[in-house]
Amino acid sequence: MVEKIKFTDMKILKYILVVMFFSAILSSCEKEYESYITKVTPAPVMELIGGNPIVLFKGTPYVDPGIIAMQIVGNDTTELTYEIVNDVKVNVPGSYKLFYKVLNSEKVPFYISRRVNIVSFTGYDVVELPVGTYNGIRVNKNKGGTVQLKKLATGVYQISDLLAGYYEQYMGYGPDYGAPGILVIDEDGSIRTELGNTAAWGAVEGTNFAFDAATKVLTYKAMLVDVNFSFDVKLTLN
Repeated sequence: MVEKIKFTDMKILKYILVVMFFSAILSSCEKEYESYITKVTPAPVMELIGGNPIVLFKGTPYVDPGIIAMQIVGNDTTELTYEIVNDVKVNVPGSYKLFYKVLNSEKVPFYISRRVNIVSFTGYDVVELPVGTYNGIRVNKNKGGTVQLKKLATGVYQISDLLAGYYEQYMGYGPDYGAPGILVIDEDGSIRTELGNTAAWGAVEGTNFAFDAATKVLTYKAMLVDVNFSFDVKLTLN
């Protein structure tokens, strides 16, 4: 009876020593492995230069305005390089999402994107809209910002903000609340909008367009489609 107890005790002791041995090895390996891992990697600061989206008429060369990328750790700021991952087919109308890849100091990739719209609309020169900078207002508030109008082709124009700069500039909400789009003049002289959109609220359309050539004033009603809200806009050429 005494020998049996001793044998059992020795067996248990053997198992304990084996477990302790392998635990020590695993602990050592784990520490060695962890020494090569950074649990928190610094995220770079990335910002687009230029418009988003950018609208180009079919066949127009795309010149990318680039991005700003930097890493800030404590009081140290390091400028980072970037790579454009994909491309834009300027001869194929469509909406392209252009990705920029930035590697931080630990070679961990981060991404930022820009929308590029390649458009092809048929317009008519029944009405000629003057291009340039307009003073825009939301009529019932009498406030707004500057709006750019650029001619892309016959009867086709790019407008920088269908919402007259009211939210992006006057309210100070920023670029997500601007509504760039396209104005197309149809054969009967009417004006329609295409691709109007805000990042914040979605689609924007313009209706009831009227242009006074004498005063160089363009008026219309801007509609935030997804939220079913509209207001009158007045653009006056500078």
